[in-house]
Amino acid sequence: MPSLQPLVIVGAGGHGREVLDVVEAAGGYRVLGFVDDGSPDEELLAARGQRLLGGLGELDGLAATAGGLVVVVGIGDAGVRARVVEGLPWGRVRAADALVHPDATVGSRCALGEGTVVAAGARLTTNVAVGAHCYVGPNAAVGHDVVLEDAATIYPGAVLSGNVHVGRAATVGAGAAVRQGLRIGDGAMVGLGAAVVADVPPGATVIGVPARPTGK
Repeated sequence: MPSLQPLVIVGAGGHGREVLDVVEAAGGYRVLGFVDDGSPDEELLAARGQRLLGGLGELDGLAATAGGLVVVVGIGDAGVRARVVEGLPWGRVRAADALVHPDATVGSRCALGEGTVVAAGARLTTNVAVGAHCYVGPNAAVGHDVVLEDAATIYPGAVLSGNVHVGRAATVGAGAAVRQGLRIGDGAMVGLGAAVVADVPPGATVIGVPARPTGK
């Protein structure tokens, strides 16, 4: 029986621990622990049988010791996740294959990029294209022919109707709904519970029902 590949989760906060749930449920990897440049709650990590291995600078040494290392970025903020991904030592580590919780469903003709995480209860229907290092949260619904660019984030319970295009490092907040055929621009933010009925420009934040720009 082949040995499991060693994996490190980048980001040891609550989102990183949620990603740990998906990694463990999906199988195929042996989790060595977490790296984080901040000060995460190490007691919460220990309660999950995990530990903080140090900052992101430890990845080189960990890769050398393990003879190769797989990483997945467990950072909830899409923009921060995209920046961290760009700075990782890809010559010495590689991204995990897409991680899909067994309680999620991924329909026909769907493609998931490396480092992407699909949480429990998420539903992707058909012909959905998901880029690298995306996150689809618990009970999110992604309709037909949707495109998620790299590092796009769909939070729990959000609903994307068919033919929606979500730009790089854009975020659709928890419980939000996006009408069919719309575009959410790169780096845009759709707020909690918003109802999006028009395109969202790159970098914009929209909130409310119907969703309107905040002006910030």
